Amino acid sequence: MESIVCSERDPRDIYRILIGCIGPRPIGWISTISKEGKFNLAPYSFFNMFSMNPAIIGFSAAIKRDMTHKDSLRNAKETQCFVHNVVTQDLIEPMNSSSEEFPHGVSEFEKVGLTPMASIKVKAPRVKEAALSLECQVTNIVSLGEAAGNGQLVLGEVVMIHIHRPEILADDHFIDSKKLELVSRIGRTDYMGFGEVITMKRPF
Repeated sequence: MESIVCSERDPRDIYRILIGCIGPRPIGWISTISKEGKFNLAPYSFFNMFSMNPAIIGFSAAIKRDMTHKDSLRNAKETQCFVHNVVTQDLIEPMNSSSEEFPHGVSEFEKVGLTPMASIKVKAPRVKEAALSLECQVTNIVSLGEAAGNGQLVLGEVVMIHIHRPEILADDHFIDSKKLELVSRIGRTDYMGFGEVITMKRPF
C-alpha cells in the first residue's frame, strides 16, 4: 500500500492519479467567441453540471505553463457566454483534434472540419454536427489560484437547449442514452465509448 501526502508531491503526480481514478468524466466541448468575433472550440474533461434551478453547468480551464489563459477562458470573460456541445461517438475524432493548441484567433471549427451555427440567446456559436448544444450565459468565474495549472472555473446558466437530433429524445422528454452514445474521458489519453446501460430503480 502507498499513501501520498499531496503537498509533498509534484502537482503533476497528483494530477495523473486523479484523472485515472475520477471518471469517466463528461467532456465539455466548449465553443466561444472573442470580442473580435473569432470562434474557438476546445474540449474540457474538468466539466459538469452544478445546479438544476437555475440550470448551471461549468468547465475549468487551467492557467498554462507560460502563465497565459486559454482562449475559452479569455473569450468567456470578454463576451460572457459559451456553448457546450455534446460529444458522441461519431464526433470523437474532431473533438480530439480540436484539443490542439492553435495560435490565438485561429478557428478550430475550420481546422477540424466542423460547421459553426449561430446561437439564439448568446453570441458564441454552436457545433452544427453535435447532437445537442447548450447555450450558456456566464454567471461566475471562480479563480482557484493564479499559478500555472490552477483552474479557473467558468460557470454559466443554460439559457437555451438545441436538440439537433430529435431521435435522441424519448417520449417522456428524457434523453435516450442508448441513442445518444455519449463519449467520456478516463486516464491518460484514454476515452470511454458508449457501453452497457445498467438501469436501476432508486430506493425511494
